[in-house]
Amino acid sequence: MTDAANHLGATLQDFLDGRLPDARRAEVEAHLDQCPQCRGELEALRWVRDVALRRLPGEEVPPAVARRVAAALDAAEAPSQGWARWAAAAALAAAAVLAVVLLSRPSGDLADAVARDFAEYSGGRLTLDLQSSDPAAVESLFANAGLVFRTRVFDLGMMQYHLAGGRVHQVRGRPSALFAYRGPGGRDLVCQMYEGRLADLPRTDDVRERNGITFRVYRVKGVTLVFWQEGAAICVLASDAEAEAVIQLAYAKAVKV
Repeated sequence: MTDAANHLGATLQDFLDGRLPDARRAEVEAHLDQCPQCRGELEALRWVRDVALRRLPGEEVPPAVARRVAAALDAAEAPSQGWARWAAAAALAAAAVLAVVLLSRPSGDLADAVARDFAEYSGGRLTLDLQSSDPAAVESLFANAGLVFRTRVFDLGMMQYHLAGGRVHQVRGRPSALFAYRGPGGRDLVCQMYEGRLADLPRTDDVRERNGITFRVYRVKGVTLVFWQEGAAICVLASDAEAEAVIQLAYAKAVKV
């Protein structure tokens, strides 16, 4: 499928992306009029792009995926029956769509990652940078670490949850302010704040509204997670306490920004 073999190969991706000069584009269009094989491969690439754009609104198909598809199409140039070449192109297209879908799934991983961080802290495998019951001291820890979003460490003493301290953390590669509490019956409660959007999260059937704030609730392996937006930051509470109790804590401390 190279130009030397009278097929367009990787040039098809450049044509689809509008990267060819006018003269070369005219040559490619003339070739496509006469070559069913290259037309079929172009349609496979176009299908990959269109599916990816539906999965990733407002974003381009990751360039690495596009390059790999084009390279794989070139590598499939060994002489074969036309149907076999088309089958190979279709299989490559399907594999590329799968890659795009996997690349576009930070959302599910965010909820899982927060639940995993709770389990790591509760199990003693995730330690705090600062052990303190003073919210101002923990906020200073985050400010000195250079976190770009405003942090707000809650005072939950009236609800019998006592601040244990904080940690400069990362959740799925995003800088995070993590702070932890110990509550009734020795229950742990972990809060994280990180820069993000509720739209980054996976779909959930448990979406609630309170005082003009949207709360997204998840349950992952016995851990209740409650996410809400505060300005540029996402706040999330995570605990294995009774689910409604965790939700009520979120209601009590969320602030509309």
